[in-house]
Amino acid sequence: MFNRLDYLKIYCVAAQHRTFRDAATKLNVSPQVITRCIKELEAELGEILFVRSTRNIKITTFGEQFYEKAQAALAVMDDVFGHSTHNNLSVKITAPPSYAKPFLLPVLKKITDEHPEIRFDLRLSNQITDVVEEKIDIGIRVGRPITDHRFIARAVSKVNHVVVATPDTIVKYGKPTTLEDLNRVPMTTLFDNTRNQVWEWFFKDNIHITPENPVLITDDADAEFEAILHGIGFGQVSVSVAAPYIKKGLLVPVLTDYELIDEWDVYIYRPQSGPVPPRVRIVFDALVEHFQNPEFMPVRIPDLLV
Repeated sequence: MFNRLDYLKIYCVAAQHRTFRDAATKLNVSPQVITRCIKELEAELGEILFVRSTRNIKITTFGEQFYEKAQAALAVMDDVFGHSTHNNLSVKITAPPSYAKPFLLPVLKKITDEHPEIRFDLRLSNQITDVVEEKIDIGIRVGRPITDHRFIARAVSKVNHVVVATPDTIVKYGKPTTLEDLNRVPMTTLFDNTRNQVWEWFFKDNIHITPENPVLITDDADAEFEAILHGIGFGQVSVSVAAPYIKKGLLVPVLTDYELIDEWDVYIYRPQSGPVPPRVRIVFDALVEHFQNPEFMPVRIPDLLV
């Protein structure tokens, strides 16, 4: 018993050949299968599709009209289930803004070079995004372990922080050697919009310091980092972000004896349910590979100038 899609496929092949036997050879079935299918189709339509003879078949006027409609219907089905269905779909990624320029965009550039068909939709935010509710394909977040069973999460790197300033800033204000010394130098800090307060600075032995009179407050990590690079003040930033500038001598780490080591992880995660589209798998695997590489994403303060 054939379904209607089978009918259309068999009919279109039969219409392209001189005999049902030729059509059967094309479809790798017996001629009796073709004959039965055409008879059932004619019975359902109430019209003759072919005039048969002992030597060949001749399509009727109705059969020609039906052939055009059948071809169009099959083309729609091919489009629905073909690769063109996915051509305009992006890989939607959420990540902290501070990771976009130094880490995320270089990986996406490499993926684009190798897979130009893949598109990206970046949603940069310091807020924790529910990738299921927001229809996010991949999330990148820093913090404690992700225990939500709706996600598959990979811990790919550690996140450590370092207090830094430019050489000129240190010459101007002096180099802090104790945490108490921070009270006499200009400090920058991030503002947490979720809690409506500034972020604390974290140090070992569970010591937290909230800048009491920061010279700059911003809710944008990139803006804070640029302010530090411009000599506005001392700031506590991610080692992975600061490392290239420390190596070049543009930033100097201070208070390294107080550094909190390996307290947080970087997680790359995606929704667990359902199949993973190839485009998402390619991006997910590439991000995991690069973020696990300490040369790409440093986790320790460079020894060069410490």
